[in-house]
Amino acid sequence: MNIPLIIVILYVMLLFGISIYVSRKQKKDKNDFLIYKGKNNTFIVAASISGLAIGGASTIGIAENAFTVGLSAGWYDTAWAIGAVVSSVLAVKYLRKSSYSTISGLVGDLYGQKTSFIMVIAMCIIQSGIIALQYKAGGSILASLLPDVFTVESGTFFSFLIFMLVAVIGGMGSVSLTNVLNLILIYAGVVLAAVLVLQGHGGWTAIKTLTAAQPDVPYLSLTAGMGWIGIISWIIVMLGNTNSVQGVVQIGLTGKDDKAARNDFIFGALLMVPVGFICAILGVAGRALLPDASASMALPMILMSVPPILGGITLSGLWAADMGTGCSMIIGLSTTVSTDIVYKLNCNKIPESKKMLVNKVIVVLSSIITYLIATQMGAILDAMQKALSLAIGTSFIVIGGLLFPGFSSRKAGFWTIMTSIVSIIAWNIVPALTPVFKSIGLFMLATCGAVFIIISLVDSEKVKGTSAVITTAKLAQTAE
Repeated sequence: MNIPLIIVILYVMLLFGISIYVSRKQKKDKNDFLIYKGKNNTFIVAASISGLAIGGASTIGIAENAFTVGLSAGWYDTAWAIGAVVSSVLAVKYLRKSSYSTISGLVGDLYGQKTSFIMVIAMCIIQSGIIALQYKAGGSILASLLPDVFTVESGTFFSFLIFMLVAVIGGMGSVSLTNVLNLILIYAGVVLAAVLVLQGHGGWTAIKTLTAAQPDVPYLSLTAGMGWIGIISWIIVMLGNTNSVQGVVQIGLTGKDDKAARNDFIFGALLMVPVGFICAILGVAGRALLPDASASMALPMILMSVPPILGGITLSGLWAADMGTGCSMIIGLSTTVSTDIVYKLNCNKIPESKKMLVNKVIVVLSSIITYLIATQMGAILDAMQKALSLAIGTSFIVIGGLLFPGFSSRKAGFWTIMTSIVSIIAWNIVPALTPVFKSIGLFMLATCGAVFIIISLVDSEKVKGTSAVITTAKLAQTAE
């Protein structure tokens, strides 16, 4: 009897039960389905933002990185947390006050429709990349821990199918509520894994032996392995993601009110930090226990030897981390496509009674397209990973427009995003950039920052002030 597989199946059945419950409870309203504004309490919002943050890169990815750089790999989740706190007082705050439902809509009012158009394209690329990576990470986890049941390919398809169904059955409501279950499983999984590996498998003793044998490698340093340049680079990228990516900011709309949304994000940020460093210590333990294994296989090989019930809970927790991110981003991408593309082009052609169906179709199509991206193991997926740094360019225009409207130029918005696209291409085809800038995040910061600042200095046409944008948005909403 495959007990870990049974636990995963029970977990999936519970996810479907939650999704069906939310679907029956919510009003048949297009805004309830994708936006779910003002419906979630503090813990659900906190679980949603932390569940989104703690994806494959924030669990298995950190453990793999810690295999070589040590505990400092845990800063990845802390960088996410810093971004979430800043977002709570910036992007989330202004999006809620403006009555817009998308970041692209807010940007359109600040910088004009040309900038809004290219912002929509950037949002679709960024969110598609994140979703595709979660499918692939989910498939890798299932294949590593249930090798008799899943290959990477079948695990990727299974992940895509479950993520899509949870999102399409209950929309943002079901994604929010299932993230509570996901967060509980994530914590149960990584804490159980830590106890089993460090105590049951002699991981802590092995770490002491490893650090004594290799004193020059900073396995137990909180900063030396990654170095401050690497850590700051992560923080920069996460400030971009959390303040300009639709799937992240949209969670803030589900809070009861403006103050609650801010506090909920801060609470969620606090929930992110421990997971990162627990996974980092697991990675170091993997290096100590299985020094000849690859970084990607050390932790799965250890977990395969734990008692079946505990292994099933751990497996479900790691897979839940991918689901939390994937489902939230599917809803974010679908909101971008529906609000900023479909309804904008066909605003008077789609009857209100059909918009729920249209939204569900968009969720399905968005899921299928991102799955097809995930199946491309080579250049496309690698390019998508780099494309996530597009958020640095979009965050310049969001943060600049909201905080410094008197300085920010309307033309700077369009050209900053264009620069971010060109910068990604340059990073891929000019190897000499890597030793100079160390990471694509720092390169994007330099290029996008320079373009935004220079154009804003020489161009006299500035963006609207935030008060004007908020007034315009509310007047438009009243007119509707």
